[in-house]
Amino acid sequence: MLQPELNKKIVLTLLILTTTLMTMSTDLFAPSLPYLPEYFSTTDQMVKLTMSLWMMAYGGLLLIYGPLSERFGRRPILVAAMTMFTLASFLCTLATSIEQLLLARVLQGAAAGAEGVLVLSIVRDCFDEKGQVWAFSLYRGVCALPPIFAPILGAYVFLVFGWQANFLLLAVIAAIVTTLLWFLLDESHCEKKSRLSFRLIVKDYGRLLINTRFLGFTLIMATSIAYLVVFPTVVPFVLVDQLGHEADVFGYFQGAVMIAFVLGAACSNRLSHHMEIHKLLLLGIVIVCCGAVLLLLVAFMQVESLVTLGLPLAVIAFGNGPVMSTAPPLAMGSASCATGASAAMMLTITSALASLTAVIEGAISTGTSLSLAMILCAVAGVALLAYCGVYLFRSKAELS
Repeated sequence: MLQPELNKKIVLTLLILTTTLMTMSTDLFAPSLPYLPEYFSTTDQMVKLTMSLWMMAYGGLLLIYGPLSERFGRRPILVAAMTMFTLASFLCTLATSIEQLLLARVLQGAAAGAEGVLVLSIVRDCFDEKGQVWAFSLYRGVCALPPIFAPILGAYVFLVFGWQANFLLLAVIAAIVTTLLWFLLDESHCEKKSRLSFRLIVKDYGRLLINTRFLGFTLIMATSIAYLVVFPTVVPFVLVDQLGHEADVFGYFQGAVMIAFVLGAACSNRLSHHMEIHKLLLLGIVIVCCGAVLLLLVAFMQVESLVTLGLPLAVIAFGNGPVMSTAPPLAMGSASCATGASAAMMLTITSALASLTAVIEGAISTGTSLSLAMILCAVAGVALLAYCGVYLFRSKAELS
């Protein structure tokens, strides 16, 4: 049910600030990754777990946040989770071993999960399907701006003050955003609050797990999230270890690539007024596949440089603009259960698959652009197959 009385500009601004903070929790930290194995006297694989375990923890409580938001409302759950995120960010600064840092990152990721569920739920509360595509296009485009400057900022903060300073900066920003949410965010879920019923929760989730269209669009969304997880986990090692660049280069490199994502989201916003949502989604997937194949060619031909690596990665990022603008409303629009439950299930599946992708990449990676290209080609292929599966299922249903 839409809540038109809410100030949608304020709501969307607060959601953008919240998601920006979650993005910065990875991007500020990423430039220091290649230097942490020596700092903690550990391996590259252990350091990479600070990324993959964060994503796993992010998905760990999603199935709980959905029903809680239906029972107690979106606002109190989001404010409580953001308070926990602030404390976890501060704990990261106190870590004296890789194990302590991993634990703090897990707590941070678990708190961040509320943002994912509640952003989707609040947008669905406030906008119809066309409005959701517009909102997600604007939301994704603006949220892609911090990854342009956050790694650059994170690199210089790391080089001058050390890696702990980035988490201290993150904790301060998180406290500010939490305060703004407390004073400015209105409740969007104004329907009668349902009681927490384990039987009904399981029933809702069971219906989603047999909903082919929901699962198909969710799988497509997962491929885009996997790209965002793999990129900051792998690319710093490729730039530093393979190409011999310094830590600050990653920030500029990611910034250039993320500009392509912003442009893709902006184009998606424009095209949503002239194209069917399904066709816009397919266009994004095709662009992603082209970028992945181009990256594989560059790796096989061994002509890696900042330009030859950046171009295909930018093409993939551009294609993910329309994918991430259209897949969420299509997935949630195909679900007939509570908004919180569908948002929670979608993000649980996407974060689990994205985490699995990062873990697989970490296990098979050789630290080169070739392994990165192979994993991104596989991810792009999955997106295309998932779209074909949803399309074929829809055609058979319509014929019957």
